[in-house]
Amino acid sequence: MKLFDGNDTQQLLNRVAGVDILFWVIKIISTTVGESSADFFGAHFGAAAGVVAFLLLAVSIVLQIRFKRYVPWMYWTVIVLVAVFGTMFADTLHFLGVPLIVTSLGFLGLLLAMLGVWYGYEKTLDVHAIYTNRREVFYWLVIFFTFALGTAAGDLFAGTLKLGYLDATLVFGAIIVIVPLALYLLKINSIALFWITYILTRPFGASGADLLGKPTQYGGLGLGDGTTCILTLAIVIALVVWLTLTHKKEMLYEEHIKVD
Repeated sequence: MKLFDGNDTQQLLNRVAGVDILFWVIKIISTTVGESSADFFGAHFGAAAGVVAFLLLAVSIVLQIRFKRYVPWMYWTVIVLVAVFGTMFADTLHFLGVPLIVTSLGFLGLLLAMLGVWYGYEKTLDVHAIYTNRREVFYWLVIFFTFALGTAAGDLFAGTLKLGYLDATLVFGAIIVIVPLALYLLKINSIALFWITYILTRPFGASGADLLGKPTQYGGLGLGDGTTCILTLAIVIALVVWLTLTHKKEMLYEEHIKVD
């Protein structure tokens, strides 16, 4: 079930994923992949990992835009790489001495500014209306800032506010249930509801990754960042493969309908 409706032409032209339950499941797990892999590769390869992640992300976004249509495996590859690089970028600023409260507020400000610029040019923030290059560029910039903000906010709650990984995960888990539900019952605009929910899922995934991967003496479950990355990435790949097969069947059905 979609969060908001669009006409058939708009859905066919849209270049990014539609919003349903599976979208949210993959999105949350991809944030866990991003957090755990960024921590693992950052610890083992340092700044080189960030450079490689940025290059891979840049190439993947160019390919995604050139496709000019929604292709599940390509779209979710970009999401995972945004999660990885967004995490590395936020963590790097913190390692350089910028306080988490500053990076959290800074990324929040940049996110709101980018949403404002996007709306100023396009008069809509509907993710089911991404059918031009400019709208897609705005979309990916906003997505990047949501991941960077989520990383900083998750670390802020778990570390600076001393909630710990478990409590931070539980707090963000409760927030992503209670806040969207309350806003839905208050009949908030569905597009605003989507973006608020999207932003809130990131710190939940980041805190969950830390809870799974970090050593037990620091409040984690001790799986290790590498193991957490492999396990969650395997789940994402399995879901995207299933999504790709389903999408191909839908495309073939639509082509059959057009021919008839």
